[in-house]
Amino acid sequence: MLFVPGDKLDWMLKAPKYGADALMFDLEDAVEVSRKPAARNAVATAIKELRPGSFGRFVRVNGWRTGQVLDDLNSVVIEGLDGVSLAKVEDPEDIAALDRVLGELERSRGLPVGSIEICGAGAETAVAMYRLYDLCMASPRIKRAGAACGPTPGGDAALSLGLNDAAEEGIYFGAYSVLQARAAGILHIEGSMTGQLDDLDLVRRLAEKSKRMGATWAMAIHPSHIPIINEVFSPSEVEINEAREIVSAFADAVARGKAAVRYKSRLIDYANIRAAMTVLKRARVAGVDVGIIPSIEIPAY
Repeated sequence: MLFVPGDKLDWMLKAPKYGADALMFDLEDAVEVSRKPAARNAVATAIKELRPGSFGRFVRVNGWRTGQVLDDLNSVVIEGLDGVSLAKVEDPEDIAALDRVLGELERSRGLPVGSIEICGAGAETAVAMYRLYDLCMASPRIKRAGAACGPTPGGDAALSLGLNDAAEEGIYFGAYSVLQARAAGILHIEGSMTGQLDDLDLVRRLAEKSKRMGATWAMAIHPSHIPIINEVFSPSEVEINEAREIVSAFADAVARGKAAVRYKSRLIDYANIRAAMTVLKRARVAGVDVGIIPSIEIPAY
């Protein structure tokens, strides 16, 4: 998901060419206060013009206590908007209020009720990170959250924690956010991003570490970061081949009345099949042909 300043209409209109799965038009910190009214109009124009694109269109709106959020929502809740991110949220009531306002705007404008996602919970303070589970549970519209390796150095969350430029120490807070988001049933876990525009090695290291911490996607602050993020979070050929072999081996075992089988040097069971099926599903979503996969009835848990 590529961040784009909401007052740069030309940037927003050309952003799809960089290959991000979604765009986040920012009406908050990336826009100077006096330019916010014009930025709302620019974002609305971008959503309308980019509506046919096969990518997500999201908007980060200002927080409830700024006096800006209702104007933001009134401008951007239109056909083509896929989701909003609420800045500086700390209370579940803030998420619930946003849910209700979105519902009213959807009804009044003839949009499907519940169709607009609340992206993440905007955990940008220590209080928000501490209460991430409750924030995620405050609305069924929330489908992605977290910061797998912790807050971005120099950002609001890091400042709130007193981390300053301590990048490695943030991973402890990241692990806690992953735990809370997963406990709330969130499957799309956000990786951590960097504000360093030109350090592509750092982008890769952070994406790879985030993936190991359970992340499934990440934000990009510059177009040059997108190919790296796409590569890291898309299943590799090795991962796909192994997942396919595991499913095939287990399908043979099930046909013989077994629910556990040796695969190479380890024992695999239904838990391994769930993981393998997840890899293959992600590969299909990424447009990879994974071939014919045996059908296996997997018990719920």
